[in-house]
Amino acid sequence: AAKGPVFGLRAVGNPKLGYFVYELAPGAVQHGAVIVTNVGTAAGTVKLYASDGTTGPTTGTVYQTSQKPTGTGAWVSFARSSFALAPGGHRSVPFTVRVPANASPGQWVAGIVAETSEKVASQKPGEKAHVQIRIRNLTIVAVQVNIPGKRVYAFRIGRVATGGTHGFQKVLIRVANVGNVLAKPRGAVTIYDRSGRVVETLPFGMDTFLPHTEIDYPGLLKTALPAGQYSASVRLVLPAQAGLAARTVTSRPSFTVSKSDVQQVFTSSSPTPAPPGGAGGSPSSGLPTWAYAAIAAGALVVLLVLGWLLR
Repeated sequence: AAKGPVFGLRAVGNPKLGYFVYELAPGAVQHGAVIVTNVGTAAGTVKLYASDGTTGPTTGTVYQTSQKPTGTGAWVSFARSSFALAPGGHRSVPFTVRVPANASPGQWVAGIVAETSEKVASQKPGEKAHVQIRIRNLTIVAVQVNIPGKRVYAFRIGRVATGGTHGFQKVLIRVANVGNVLAKPRGAVTIYDRSGRVVETLPFGMDTFLPHTEIDYPGLLKTALPAGQYSASVRLVLPAQAGLAARTVTSRPSFTVSKSDVQQVFTSSSPTPAPPGGAGGSPSSGLPTWAYAAIAAGALVVLLVLGWLLR
């Protein structure tokens, strides 16, 4: 890595979680501060700003750092938004959280971002640069705002579809947190073919799922699905948390896998064999008969060698 400035963030007050959690009523104002440190090898200018938190494609909190905040990130402002720091230098920067008077109850998440950027060119000595890559170095500290009021624990399961590329087929489950609290659901999806036979069951455990967000949650299929009609039994378990009892949400949507869906997954490359058959056909076992015979023969050789060694 090229030498340059790298900026770190630390929450002033050393909260146990490593980030800020505020209990604030609508219209309330909270003051805090972050320490920005240049842990790199060169002086540089840091850009400090706030961003909206959301749920990542595979769950977990991520931050929308490429766009202006319109949600919780818009509640956060800074005394200074840009300044220079020498290597090893640090500065405490105050910030303010202003909760709108019409904010609704629940848990809301923003991020405080320290960013530096640089351009790296694919260039050899004496040659012109053909490609330039802009590298964004981001460090983020969360700001969670808990607004008092009725807490709602609610999830919605929507459509199911398939997707994927390069020989890896996935089932995509539309899941939405329509409540107002953070949650870490767990559950399973079972795929049935047209005759009602179980094709595969995929258990899963989600990371943090933010309120008022939805994603197409992916599950990697071990058994490829050929074109045809299917149904999915989705079970989502919401664990009990402070003041909220555990809940279970279920759904059984139907979905179709088209020939073009299969081609999209398996035409570029195929680490997994493309499924045989058509609509209503038997699911692919993933290995041909000769492969199982070869595995059995190899296992027999290993057993014979181990027996000889033990003798």
